[in-house]
Amino acid sequence: MSSNFHALHQEGTFLLVNVHDAGTAAIAEAAGAVALGTTSSGHAYSIGRRDAEGALSKGEAVERAAQICAAVDIPVSVDAENGWGHEPEDVASIIRELADIGAAGASIEDWSGDASIGFYDRAKAVERIVAAVETVESLDRPFVICARAEALLQPNFYDGDLPAIDEALHRLQAFSQVGADCVYAPGIRDLDTFARFVAEAGGPINALLGVGGSITMDDARRIGIRRVSVGGSLFRATMAAFRQNVTQFLDTGSFTVDPAPIPNDEISGLFPPQTLS
Repeated sequence: MSSNFHALHQEGTFLLVNVHDAGTAAIAEAAGAVALGTTSSGHAYSIGRRDAEGALSKGEAVERAAQICAAVDIPVSVDAENGWGHEPEDVASIIRELADIGAAGASIEDWSGDASIGFYDRAKAVERIVAAVETVESLDRPFVICARAEALLQPNFYDGDLPAIDEALHRLQAFSQVGADCVYAPGIRDLDTFARFVAEAGGPINALLGVGGSITMDDARRIGIRRVSVGGSLFRATMAAFRQNVTQFLDTGSFTVDPAPIPNDEISGLFPPQTLS
């Protein structure tokens, strides 16, 4: 499974479906997804926490990821945020831990998660990806490292000398040079910029294409993007449908919805029977 995930990044374009729990993971697999990614924002919102404020502990995130990995037979990449630690050895540790629970890959950010620290400088950000790559080399199976540059997603905290777009590109180039399998600069909104990054980043690109956006999978294929993810936007779209249904029930009293609910037996059939002890 891990080798299949690595191969997906070598040619063509595939969709990494972002899920927030074991149930959505199983449904996505049954719908035909070839690979899944966790979403820190979807996880946080599903348990009543804010995103990107350190609201999820490492233990909570790993436990949720383990549940997702156990629920499916397709590769799962874990949103490991900053690795829940600032030093390269922290990154190495979380990669080993995620490999042990059955994950096929993980993404590591250059944003510290702490406003008082901000972004790791470029040298340290690269050292952290080196630690991840070297850890993977010690594993007994492939594991995909996706290295993220967050300057475009956290503009209020970026104060570098270069424009954020150029700093993000330079970092992706450095991450590719030290062996990252995939590189990712969330916050790009247009095809021309995506095409520039595909041409210059030095490795397979992950593109965040939000649900409701105008860029399509065909667009991504045309310019050579290897991996497309939807991040937390799929969770938010799901919650929009939930809110719309609840509003309809309250306002009209009608319980007719489109699409119709998935039958209970169909969902139950996605999970193994429980053995009572």
